[in-house]
Amino acid sequence: MISDNLRLNKDKLKKFAHIFAGLVILLHSYERYESGHGTYLFFALAGFLFLTIAFFHHQIQNKYPKIDSVFFLIEGLLSFIISYEYFHVGKKIIPSLYIFAGLLQIFSIYLFSKKLTKLNKIKE
Repeated sequence: MISDNLRLNKDKLKKFAHIFAGLVILLHSYERYESGHGTYLFFALAGFLFLTIAFFHHQIQNKYPKIDSVFFLIEGLLSFIISYEYFHVGKKIIPSLYIFAGLLQIFSIYLFSKKLTKLNKIKE
C-alpha cells in the first residue's frame, strides 16, 4: 500500500516535470516568435510534444518504461540550447538557471535508470 502511494507520487512528479518543461519551452517559443527568430517552430513542436507526453504519461510509461529518461535527456538538451541563446544575447542570470535546470534533468536520468535496474533485478 505504501509503495503504491510512493509510486503514484513519483509518477505525478514526473508528469509535473514534463508539463513544466513543456510550458517553459512553449514560453521560450513565443519569445522567439516575438523577436522574429525562425527557431520558434522547433521549440513550439518540442513544447507540444512534452505536453502530450505528460498527458498520456501513464499509458506511455507502461508500454515503454525508459521513455522518461529519453525525454528528460531531450528536455535537458533543450534547456542547454535555451541557455546558450540567452548567453548569446547577453543575459547572465536566466541562462544560469537554465543550465541548472538542464543539469537537474540530466541527473534525474541517472536516478531513474538506477531505479529501473534495481527493479529489473528484483523481477528476475
